[in-house]
Amino acid sequence: MSFLSLLSDYWQPMAAFGLFGLLHSVGAQEPCKNALARWIGQFFVDHFWRITYCALSYAALYYGVAALHWARNPDNDVWLIVYPDWLWQVVLVLHLLSIGLLYVAFLQSDYLEFLGLRQAARGTGVLFGGTGGQTKEKLFGTHRLEVTGVYGWVRHPMLVSGLLFLLTSGPSLNNLVYTGMYTAYMLIGGYYEERRMVKIFGEDYLRYRRRVGAFFPRLRRRPVA
Repeated sequence: MSFLSLLSDYWQPMAAFGLFGLLHSVGAQEPCKNALARWIGQFFVDHFWRITYCALSYAALYYGVAALHWARNPDNDVWLIVYPDWLWQVVLVLHLLSIGLLYVAFLQSDYLEFLGLRQAARGTGVLFGGTGGQTKEKLFGTHRLEVTGVYGWVRHPMLVSGLLFLLTSGPSLNNLVYTGMYTAYMLIGGYYEERRMVKIFGEDYLRYRRRVGAFFPRLRRRPVA
């Protein structure tokens, strides 16, 4: 298959994924949150933006980009190669490892907080006359820098687990193209997320970045300053 024919088959999901990546990255940045706070109020941003952001991201990625990608190219779901038994077992182990890595990172980041459920519950309590939203919490990635556990090995374990999951999901053309789009987003989105972390945490994050690799563990771990 030539590059032009590949582009002809996949330009729509590529464009949709590019738009998703742009909006997903912008929505997580402080300028966007500040603009939303001026428009609809700080209370909404503090308590309900995270859960809204996650719900919109999920819907856009799985009911928009992914559906468009696979629905338009059903003939490209056939595996391009057949793994020998020993390689299939290795791939299966790595696939399960990617799920485990995502699960551990999800737990360590406090999944209720990561999905915005904790903030939304607190905000709902305030709306119905409670006092649950009075305390300012130290949110993961905004007020709290996590540097231990799986975050002590790689700085972006969720992105890494997503890439490993795709790489071990089967060598069809659809999977390979989707993995390429995801990899591009991982590198670009990771770059801007790094800039955001430096702005928020300053020298603490720079020390962490010198010590821990972004997507791969460093063989020689630098001592903590």
